[in-house]
Order: sequence, then structure tokens, then C-alpha cells
Amino acid sequence: MNILIRSLTDEQLVNLDLLAQKNKLSRDKLISKIIGEYLDGKNFLAAHRTFFKEEVDKIIPTLEKNNQVMERALSFLEEEQAHGD
Repeated sequence: MNILIRSLTDEQLVNLDLLAQKNKLSRDKLISKIIGEYLDGKNFLAAHRTFFKEEVDKIIPTLEKNNQVMERALSFLEEEQAHGD
């Protein structure tokens, strides 16, 4: 399949050619590699999004409980300090 890219500036094309040359690839191969890596990264994130969401969902109740305990402890300390003065 062919893809036509029209929106690159002359400077971007020069940089693309230099990058391709540095990697010993043609411009076409480099663009294919960049797009492929980008899409593979997107697939990786999509595949693991559910896992990360489930892990965060497990942590949130613990954090909420810890916040409640800390608020009670702070309230207790403030009361003690107020009565101690």
C-alpha cells in the first residue's frame, strides 16, 4: 500500500533524509518503521489499558481509607493541642 505525505516542510524532509541515512535506511523504509512502531505502541497501550484501570481501581479504596484515617488522626491531634494549651 502507498501513502502520500504532503504536509512536511523542506526542513523536515532534510531531517528525515538525514535520519534515514544515519540509520542506513531509505526514506520510505524509515517512514514505514516510524509508523509501525507508533501503531505497535498504540496497540500495546490499548491492550494494557484494562489492566492499568483495574489496578488503579484496586488502589483507590485503600487511598480513600488512608485519607480518612489521616483526617481522624489530624483531628485528634488538633483537639489534643487545643486542650493542652
